[in-house]
Amino acid sequence: MGQMVFRIRKLRVRGDSKIADVFASFEAQKDAFIAANSRVFEDIEATIKRTNELGKLPLWDEYKKVENYGRVIDDHPKRKMQDVRTKVEFCQFYTWLVSQIKPAAVLEFGSAFGASGMYWLAGLNLCNHGKMYSFEPNEIWNPIAQANFDKVSDRHVLTLGTFEGNIGVIADKVNIALIDAIHTRDFVVNQFELVRSVADKGALVLFDDINFSEDMKVCWSEISQSDEFASVWQLSSRVGIVELP
Repeated sequence: MGQMVFRIRKLRVRGDSKIADVFASFEAQKDAFIAANSRVFEDIEATIKRTNELGKLPLWDEYKKVENYGRVIDDHPKRKMQDVRTKVEFCQFYTWLVSQIKPAAVLEFGSAFGASGMYWLAGLNLCNHGKMYSFEPNEIWNPIAQANFDKVSDRHVLTLGTFEGNIGVIADKVNIALIDAIHTRDFVVNQFELVRSVADKGALVLFDDINFSEDMKVCWSEISQSDEFASVWQLSSRVGIVELP
C-alpha cells in the first residue's frame, strides 16, 4: 500500500479568512522546515517506535457501547501505537502549523499513545509559547501518552478522562483543536459544539478520520457545507478543517 500523498485542499474561502495565506505558504516552506527540525522529528519517531514495541494494549471499554461505529469491535479489542497513530506527513504539518499560528492553546482529544501530541508540542517548543490540553480516558494508554509528551515538552496538561467530562480544565482560549476521539456523527457534532465554547475567534478546528465510515462522511459533509465558516479545508482525504468566524 503506497503512502497517502499529503496535500492541503481548499474547499471554500471567504474574504475574512486569516489562514488562507498561511496554508498557501506551506508547500514553499515544507522542505526547509522539515530539514531544520529533522532531529526533533527523528527523536519523536524513535519514541513512537519504542511505544509500538509495547504491542497491542486494550482499547477503552466504552468503545463496545458505541452505536454506528463503522468498525467491528470484538470482546477484547486491543490496539498498538502503529494502529492508531497519525501519519508522519500530517504530524509534521501540525508542528509547522503551530509554528505559524503561535497559539495560546492547542486542544486535542483523544491523546491515544501521544503521537500527534508530541508533534503539537514540538511546535509549541519552537514558539516558546502556548500550552496543549489533551484528554485520554484509557487508564492504560494515558500514562504512556504522559511519558511520551514529557520527552518533548512540559507545555501540556493531560487529563485522564474525556474532553466532554473535563472541559473545565481548559484555562485558555483555544486556537487549534483536533477532534480525534470516537468517530461517529453523534459524538463529533456534540464535541464540536463544546470545542466552539472554548475556542477563540478565528480558531482552526480539525476533524480526524472524516472518511472513517459512511456516518463520518455524512458528518463532515454537513459541517463542510455550512457557510458560517471563514474557510473550509481538507488534508488529503483524511482530515477536515474549519476556520471559525
